[in-house]
Amino acid sequence: MFPWKWARVKAQLRLPVVLGVCGALSGAFVAGCALLTPDEDASLPAQYGSASALYDKAMAYYQRGQYARARDLFHTYVGQYPDSLVLRVALYYLGHCYQMTGDTKEALALYNRIVTSYGDQDFWGAQAMLRIKQIKDQP
Repeated sequence: MFPWKWARVKAQLRLPVVLGVCGALSGAFVAGCALLTPDEDASLPAQYGSASALYDKAMAYYQRGQYARARDLFHTYVGQYPDSLVLRVALYYLGHCYQMTGDTKEALALYNRIVTSYGDQDFWGAQAMLRIKQIKDQP
């Protein structure tokens, strides 16, 4: 575990990290591994209140298989937080939402953006490469 990475995530998302839960993770951000605190960012729609709340809401819809709603929220997140430390994760899930709703052209564009920006040696870049191959191998 690299504490400086969690410190950057904490600073970016304004979250106190729960080390007992997150300490076992190997550097990947996983939804639900931190406690939410209020955020004074007034540029976000009031119903979400913070970057982390918006991300968590999008992930909750994604996990329930409500890909169209998750897509809309991930899209909002990516637009509101282009410098987020978890941008590549949000882009990946946004791409998968497009894929699951049948828009493979947009999914491919997002997966290619991840690979171009972060490389295929990055975990999310490698996952995006697998999705690209999956889409291209479809009949």
